[in-house]
Amino acid sequence: MPPSSDATAPGPARPDRSRVLDSVLPIALFLVLDRLWGLAAGVAGATAWSVKAAVGRRRRGEAVGRFLPLLVAYLVVRAAIGIITDSEAVFFGIGIGTKAAIGAALVGTVVAGRPWLAGYAHLVVPFDEATRAHPRFTIVMGRLTVATGCWQFLTSAWDIWLFNRTGSAGGYVLIRFLVGWPAGTLATLVAFAWADRALRPIPGFPGILDLLAPPEDAEDDPGEAPTEEDRDDG
Repeated sequence: MPPSSDATAPGPARPDRSRVLDSVLPIALFLVLDRLWGLAAGVAGATAWSVKAAVGRRRRGEAVGRFLPLLVAYLVVRAAIGIITDSEAVFFGIGIGTKAAIGAALVGTVVAGRPWLAGYAHLVVPFDEATRAHPRFTIVMGRLTVATGCWQFLTSAWDIWLFNRTGSAGGYVLIRFLVGWPAGTLATLVAFAWADRALRPIPGFPGILDLLAPPEDAEDDPGEAPTEEDRDDG
């Protein structure tokens, strides 16, 4: 599993070519370099692009923000361990273990009464303060946080199963990507659809699609044409 690219809130991120490249190129670099020069080269190439992608996301104002130093440190340390040990099991195992630990931490925030998504969902969807202050919002975000944690456990189990049944690192990475990307996209769409419906009873909540829609450019709305009286007053 090559490294993936993980005050005023930025606007919601929208898919663009750079984000697609940041998702695909670490995989491609790992597959090519691992095949040509071995695991260390694949790890180094994928990690270098993942770090570049993380820095680029911050420069574009995306939610990585203050987590950037931690993310970069994790990617570099993980790569260093993988290169030093030259062990596929160690390198991929770190990623699988990290994912499971994140799942446990997410569930733990709900048990502690402070669901993680309740504090950070607005970085992706610009919920207003009134919506975020409503008790139903905390309940919905709590359930989504638990679901996200369980998804981390489920995908960790899938990764372990797949790793034990593939004959090469390249095969594992490729199959994991081809299955994981569409599965993750589908899970995200289902989560958004459920959250949209669950939040509807909150007064003033317009719907997630409306919140994600780009604001209309004021220049595209010239307003009403001036009346004859307005011209006379001028």
